Amino acid sequence: MDHSTLAIFVMLNNWFHDFSVALLFCSLLLLWFIYRKTQEQPDASWIGFARDLAKSLNQVTRVCWALLILLGIGRTLSYEKFEWAEAAGSGQVAALVLKHVLLVSLVLGGTVIQLRLRKFFKECKI
Repeated sequence: MDHSTLAIFVMLNNWFHDFSVALLFCSLLLLWFIYRKTQEQPDASWIGFARDLAKSLNQVTRVCWALLILLGIGRTLSYEKFEWAEAAGSGQVAALVLKHVLLVSLVLGGTVIQLRLRKFFKECKI
């Protein structure tokens, strides 16, 4: 495989990885919104809708996690060859660490809400 073909695959891999991160973040944000509204107005019509929506969003988050792990491996292996910016030097490593700490914190917080919501729906008698 020549360099330009590999570069296109890397570009697509990176795009799908970034898209998975965005979709995971949006899904967790919606689950947080559902959790808040469920705590504020636990009536039967809302709970049924929220349960169905949360079930779908939980499936989306599982797919996003799988894609993040698989595509992240490819992204990590190709980073130095295709994305390393000489001008930024080793400062980009610190920026990447900070970015990942921030994103992991947000995702872990969203996952905690996701698990609380799942527990709420299991215990809910409505």
